[in-house]
Amino acid sequence: MLSIPLVARYLVHTRWIWPGLPLILILLGRLNALTAGGALAFPDEDRHLQSVKAVEALLDGQVRQACLHLADTQGRPADALLRLPVAALQVAGQHWAQLPAESPASLLLVQLQNWLVLALNMLLFWHLARRWLPVATADTALVVYSALASTQLYLRHLLPYDMALGITLAALVLVSAPAITHRRPGWAGFIAGGLGTLAFTVYPGYYFAPLLPTALLLFRPARQWMAAAGRGLLGSGLILLPLEALTRIGHISYLRSLQNLSGTINQGDFAEGFSFALRYLWEVEGIIGLGLLLLALGGLVALFQRPYPPIARVVALVPMGAWLLHASLAYWGHQFVFYGRTVHFFIPFLVLTAATAVQALPVRWRRVVAAAGSALALLTLVRFGSIFCALAYPRDVLAAYRVAPAHPQRHTNEAGVLHALDYTPPPLPWLSSTGPGRAAPDSLLLINFTFLYPLLRPVCQPVAPPPAGARLLYTAPHFLTLPAYGFEGFTPDKRAQLLRCRFQCRLYQLSR
Repeated sequence: MLSIPLVARYLVHTRWIWPGLPLILILLGRLNALTAGGALAFPDEDRHLQSVKAVEALLDGQVRQACLHLADTQGRPADALLRLPVAALQVAGQHWAQLPAESPASLLLVQLQNWLVLALNMLLFWHLARRWLPVATADTALVVYSALASTQLYLRHLLPYDMALGITLAALVLVSAPAITHRRPGWAGFIAGGLGTLAFTVYPGYYFAPLLPTALLLFRPARQWMAAAGRGLLGSGLILLPLEALTRIGHISYLRSLQNLSGTINQGDFAEGFSFALRYLWEVEGIIGLGLLLLALGGLVALFQRPYPPIARVVALVPMGAWLLHASLAYWGHQFVFYGRTVHFFIPFLVLTAATAVQALPVRWRRVVAAAGSALALLTLVRFGSIFCALAYPRDVLAAYRVAPAHPQRHTNEAGVLHALDYTPPPLPWLSSTGPGRAAPDSLLLINFTFLYPLLRPVCQPVAPPPAGARLLYTAPHFLTLPAYGFEGFTPDKRAQLLRCRFQCRLYQLSR
């Protein structure tokens, strides 16, 4: 019979305790976070439904109509294509189980896809870290990155950011692989061009993503540049040309739609060009965000003091250059603004550069900093998770209370928010048209069941109290009161208002 010390040594040796245990808990915590819903909370998430419509059109034999739906995604045709498998599962559930594709239960399939993408991104992050960091430091970097608020934020939403980021990480891992690095410049160029372009076609807001794998090619001998460039153009063309052909069948040119890219990234404040990322790190990540930034500065210094492989320099310097480019375009050019999703792209590279600084410390200090950073990140995640799981997503609240679209309801919003973006009850399976489940079909009063944009008045302006006899069914913080969400298109004063007013979603049942 195995002794307890022997079992303990086995677990440590097989890395089940560290980093296995915290990473498993993080993955399980993400699954638990999906119980709150959140799908289709942002207007941009409606693009996923184009994939569902494309599958339905294909089943009806309407190829041209399917291509139109895939093209009608504002420069994201690759994202729509990558969503087709899960969209097909949704359509199957709709046909065979009467589970509407827009219902929270069906959208859970898409959220599970997000969960899988995040898990794969963790694996890619670790392999990228191992290109120049030892196992212990790579493990610490992975735990810290996996525990950050920004890493969890888009789990619930039908958005392409984590997919595009994952493709970029995959490109870096493959191009920096020893088998590719020491030979085969053509393959390196092909992978860099193909995957870099694919990341852009998934989410064009990451227009700087192809720069990272491409920059890695420049560290090769000059005589290999032409071969790498030629294959890179081939890889890029094999992504762009089929997408252009597909969208042309749908009477929309993908390449022409990119001409208006800057016009779609302007909801915010251009004056925040250089300060946005700093504010995001402090207000969203807190002390751990500030610590990562300071360590990353040390990592940049270490890169010039010690010999490191090219991938380490690319991971540190190219994202910094991309950030300066985007900030300059925002501040001086008024072409783009920063969103939280933009900073989200830079976070893994910030963590890796910070890990480089940790590795450069003396062994004793390295262990202290790694332990303190890991503990702080995990404690911060626990605090963030308690807030994240308590948020109210109006569509999912209405679904939980079995509110039917035909149910009499009245919307009232605070702070002068108009009713254009009020949430309507999602279609639910096995729900009669007479009302929400077994409840009597009385009128409902919905307070702040809307997307809180724009905030037309600078004051909170609470609504009038509900009529006498009204029964409070539900109250919880509106999801946009989470600081991280405020960085998605809100100006600094409006972000402050979201926090100050502490908007609550309240559902009342009115007496007859």
